[in-house]
Amino acid sequence: MKSSEINTTAQAIAYIHSLPRLHPDKSLQYVQRALTALKNPQQKIKTVHVTGTNGKGSVCYYLTNLLVNSGFKVGTFASPYVKTFNERIQINGKPIDDAKLLLLTQKIMNLVTQIQKENPDFYLVEFEFLTVMMFEYFAHEKVDFGIVEVGIGGEHDKTNVITPELAIITNIGMDHAQLIGPTLSDIAQEKAGIIKFQKPVILGEIPSKVQSIIDTRAKQQQAPVYQLGKHFKIEQIQLHDVSRTSFTWNNQTLSFKDLQIASFAPTQVIDAALAVQAYLILCPQATVSNVIIQKSLAVDNLPGRTQIISRDPLIILDGAHNEPAIRALITNLGAIRQQRRVVVLYAAMVDKQRQNILEQLEAFADEIIITTLDEARAAKSSDYQDLKPQEHFIQPWPVAFAQAVTSLDSESMLVICGSLHFASAILDLLKPEN
Repeated sequence: MKSSEINTTAQAIAYIHSLPRLHPDKSLQYVQRALTALKNPQQKIKTVHVTGTNGKGSVCYYLTNLLVNSGFKVGTFASPYVKTFNERIQINGKPIDDAKLLLLTQKIMNLVTQIQKENPDFYLVEFEFLTVMMFEYFAHEKVDFGIVEVGIGGEHDKTNVITPELAIITNIGMDHAQLIGPTLSDIAQEKAGIIKFQKPVILGEIPSKVQSIIDTRAKQQQAPVYQLGKHFKIEQIQLHDVSRTSFTWNNQTLSFKDLQIASFAPTQVIDAALAVQAYLILCPQATVSNVIIQKSLAVDNLPGRTQIISRDPLIILDGAHNEPAIRALITNLGAIRQQRRVVVLYAAMVDKQRQNILEQLEAFADEIIITTLDEARAAKSSDYQDLKPQEHFIQPWPVAFAQAVTSLDSESMLVICGSLHFASAILDLLKPEN
């Protein structure tokens, strides 16, 4: 397809989604070749690189707020989006507008065509195309910082063509094992690949069995390490209600008391703490204040992350899609469950560890309604075998959602989880009519 055939944003997005998903190898040569042709825009901006099994989006969100409220122009590359495709590429928290998205799509299409004149076998896969677009946009807009969320893994991720001001590894767990596994050690090794020479790395909750892998990489790269629980800490966590949690953050020299986040979830406190540590490294001490930090953390939470979409009845939407995220979600919900009857509405992709996830949910929920999405990758009814008495399959998913809501009373709680794609579908269903 020629760029002249792409005349609307919808066509641009459809074209991007039509691109291949993977190359036969894990090489970064394709994205590097395209960036070289653009005179390496990724080298013209300061960046922060964020990886981890879960929590990446929240950390990027909090860090973006911290830097914007300190007067910086901040680009954020998010993966995946929840409401609109444009969310993938943001400046100061605002998604790229349709006109710029269209122009960038046409520009990168033309770039690929030019490269193919020298190398007919050259092409970009979908995430590479987006990555190149993002770096070109951030450089053109002259952002002060680009907060870059890894797609999958780290070392071989298409975003790993930068030397960031610092790297963040939120946590390490089993997910995408078919691509970056199969073992937890393999996954840790892959995520450690974003640690760069003499650049700081911030660590969240790292399993003890793979801590040495991260430490070894950091030592080889002479990278200063700032680890949660060791170099900075969270104290005095207090849940006020389902919409507010406060905590104290401190290290050896600084303490910020009564910081608040707009969530009941302890995992969100951890994400906020990692962002604060990154902010302190990036910003001169003269610009740091409790007021800025408080303002930046207390804003509405990310959609699809322990998001309360109704209070009466209580309905919580979360994009938890892997075992570590489901465990974290169950832990988070424990703080507000009280005596409530719990109904779970679950839809997942076929490549996830659905049996293990359902076993975790069975121990927590009174009823589990399983459904499916209108996507090729979505698990269908035939993918679920030997359902337990508390589980039943209902489709299509809007009917499953309606039945789940209808079953609630004032003593019940509905938890919707399994995929950010599902979270997006639910939010789209609930959005007001224009």
